[in-house]
Amino acid sequence: MAATVAALAGVVAAPPAQAAPDTTPVRYTNGTYVAMGDSRASGGFFTPTPDYFLGCKRSAANYPAIVALLALPRHFVDTSCAGAQAPNLYTAGQRTNAGYKPPQVRMVPRDAQVVSVSIGGNDMRWGALVGKCTTAPLTDRFCRTRLNGEARWRIARMENRVTPALRAIRRQAPRAQIIVVGIGGFMGNHGCWPMVPISDPDVRWMNQVFNRAGDALRRAATKVDGTFVDANRLSAGHDPCNVISPWYESALSNRIAYPYHINQAGAIAVAAMVNGAIRR
Repeated sequence: MAATVAALAGVVAAPPAQAAPDTTPVRYTNGTYVAMGDSRASGGFFTPTPDYFLGCKRSAANYPAIVALLALPRHFVDTSCAGAQAPNLYTAGQRTNAGYKPPQVRMVPRDAQVVSVSIGGNDMRWGALVGKCTTAPLTDRFCRTRLNGEARWRIARMENRVTPALRAIRRQAPRAQIIVVGIGGFMGNHGCWPMVPISDPDVRWMNQVFNRAGDALRRAATKVDGTFVDANRLSAGHDPCNVISPWYESALSNRIAYPYHINQAGAIAVAAMVNGAIRR
């Protein structure tokens, strides 16, 4: 009897269970918009702003700034920084040539309505992969047969690093619309030496690598009820070999933007993709 009473007392004394916090993304009503990420978000192309010279190469007309012009948030926060990797978003500060930058999530308010995230390229280190494929005219390095295994582990590494970063953003902004922007877009159906000094079959293979990387980022976004913007597929036809309307600079670029990075036309295009993904 005493044991039964004690057990019942324990049941009565147990604190009531707390309801799980609501993480259903809110509809956008011009609340705070936060842009996070690496050089894809910061811009990487020259504009005379203090943020460009303070270590993060943050351009005044990067795609987040254009999203802000289109979406008209009451408050806009841009934490993007060239060279950022997924840990720099939430757990590790970033060393730049202008000093230490704290984890970007610290700048995200809990009531943020939209958070765009461009991350993963530096975790995947796509530049090292592309570098192994560059070649002289009319030659071929057969990356499509030599580097399939390497591409797979680079994509897996990226997904394993980006997923916890997105979860940290979700914890910080539990009801924000998290919009993840894919990587790629600068490889089309053929090379064009010296702008894209890679054989046609390897360029097509690289394009598929970025499609698979996008699929990995889509999976990571889904885990936090996020939205994925497939910039690689949506940029088809606007690679650097398009001399009329390229959205990305070529391997030769050293003034307009970083090599294989978004130019101003690309920033406008990606901003339109992100703005179109915002649920209103």
